[in-house]
Amino acid sequence: MSERCTEVLVEVGEAIERLLRGIAAEHREPTLLDVGCWEGELSERCGAALGARRMLGVEVYEEPAAAAERRGLEVARVDLESGRFPWPDGSVDVVVCNQVLEHLKNVWLPMTEMHRVLRPGGHAVLSVPNLASLHNRVLLALGRQPTSVRVLGPHVRGYAFAEFRDFVGLGDAYEVERALSAGFYPLPAAWSRPLSSLWRGAGHTTIVLARKTGGAPPWLDYIEGEVEGGMQTFYP
Repeated sequence: MSERCTEVLVEVGEAIERLLRGIAAEHREPTLLDVGCWEGELSERCGAALGARRMLGVEVYEEPAAAAERRGLEVARVDLESGRFPWPDGSVDVVVCNQVLEHLKNVWLPMTEMHRVLRPGGHAVLSVPNLASLHNRVLLALGRQPTSVRVLGPHVRGYAFAEFRDFVGLGDAYEVERALSAGFYPLPAAWSRPLSSLWRGAGHTTIVLARKTGGAPPWLDYIEGEVEGGMQTFYP
């Protein structure tokens, strides 16, 4: 990974931490769940920003999961596209899912599971690379593949800023409280922060802060591929 890409991911992490500090007063001794926690480094920082009493994680790979456990997380080894979370309904105050959903075909199940384990009024902080970022637009204009969905890369879904915001707010399951962007690749942080604030739709990464409402999660309706009476064929 290039130095500039690493800087962007640092910016994304810092933006998530700021959001968590902004909602910390609403959650007394909260439980934090980091979905796709990897080795738990960002999870630890998020827990500190939120003032979390208990930190949970979901990670499919054993080595990073064990590393996250050494940082104090309770980690469930779950394949997000096929597995359920082991925690009861309404047992989590805040969910973070950073740079994960772009790696999944079946995003419907993890979206439903995150919503299920959140208590009513709990918050979700979700982030994905922005398919409509300025650098991706330039690449497309030049006839090149956008970096968010490279043919030989790890990402299988691409989300433009407004599309991801609307996806999180689908139905009445969440109220989207904030949608922002972080990073303005390939510019350095000193330039990218004001630009990503002014032109959110062209920033590198989209971050959505949403509050769980009383609505039913709509995403399970899509697992079987049923959309308005038609059929999709993404899944067996």
